[in-house]
Amino acid sequence: MNTSERTLRLTGTGPTKERAFGAAMRQVQSAATGEADGIAFRVEPLSLDVLSAVEHRRTERFLGILFARKRVHFEITVRVRVRVTSLDLDGVDFAVREERLTPAQHLLHMR
Repeated sequence: MNTSERTLRLTGTGPTKERAFGAAMRQVQSAATGEADGIAFRVEPLSLDVLSAVEHRRTERFLGILFARKRVHFEITVRVRVRVTSLDLDGVDFAVREERLTPAQHLLHMR
């Protein structure tokens, strides 16, 4: 079992603050396991820092002058420090069991 700590920088966007933050947090698992040595089975967040949070506002108009409406879009960038526990499968010894079927058993298992 290997344990390592990593710092990830993630960005999330969305129409609300909650969705932007949720989009960034959904990336933690895949980003941490993508860099892991072996198979990661535990990703434990240790700290979270917000690096930037931006609210984008714009006004849209139909035909340039009619029906003005305001659009809001949020973007958040966070730095997450995680501890990843992984298992290296190359170090695991697997026992080999070979099974031989008779021709009748082989026909019964075929579907």
